[in-house]
Amino acid sequence: MPPASTNRPLPRVLLIDDDAISREVLSMMLEMHGLPVDSAEDGKQALELVENTATLPGIILMDTQMPGVSGTRLIKALRQRLKDRNASEQTRIIAISGSEVGDAIHQAADGFLLKPIQVESVLALIDAPVLDLQASTAPDLAETLETRPILDPAVLDPIVLGKLKAMMPDAALREVYSAVAADLETRLATLSAAMDASDATAVASIAHTIKGGCGMVGLSGATEAAARLENSNLPETWPEELLQLHFALGNLQGILANGLL
Repeated sequence: MPPASTNRPLPRVLLIDDDAISREVLSMMLEMHGLPVDSAEDGKQALELVENTATLPGIILMDTQMPGVSGTRLIKALRQRLKDRNASEQTRIIAISGSEVGDAIHQAADGFLLKPIQVESVLALIDAPVLDLQASTAPDLAETLETRPILDPAVLDPIVLGKLKAMMPDAALREVYSAVAADLETRLATLSAAMDASDATAVASIAHTIKGGCGMVGLSGATEAAARLENSNLPETWPEELLQLHFALGNLQGILANGLL
């Protein structure tokens, strides 16, 4: 898909997110819209990129909840690195999160986007025109939604699925959802262990990550269960939400096994 027509080059994006699924899916979507993307899995790697890369980012999208340097500390450190390279005024730092953030983040960052991130929201930050997903180089979105197998919207959001199908070939789409299924299976084992240990902080953190990754690809049931789990301080509700997450995983595995994507 060609980049949007614009009078100036699209800025380079630095995407910082510790969740590999969110990072890979969003990077791919941005690149499909013509935006060059560098990605980092944590604050340390992001700071090294800003310090050493030849082309500095025009926009930094940074998750606000990551291990290590994160939140306002990371924003301040990024600004210092940019200032050292005389680029602080040209680069905007946009906080991203699967949950609302506090005033400190809003005040420190140049903007905030709630996950799942829509590419149109990023393009709006740079006054770039939004690409028409019904262009001749991509499948028509309405046709995609009409001709694909009908899936339960409580399992997989048809709008998100339609947009992804309009952006990439079927093989790439299956690869994305297979990666989501594998990641979710691993995280559910970790989540179960955290529940057994009655570690509410770990439960909330893992649920937050699941919510972000599943939200990016429209896995509705898993996103909703993870959101409830992230905000629940009642251990007695955890088993039901864990069951719902396993149910969502089973549905996704069934969709993949039956070739419904």
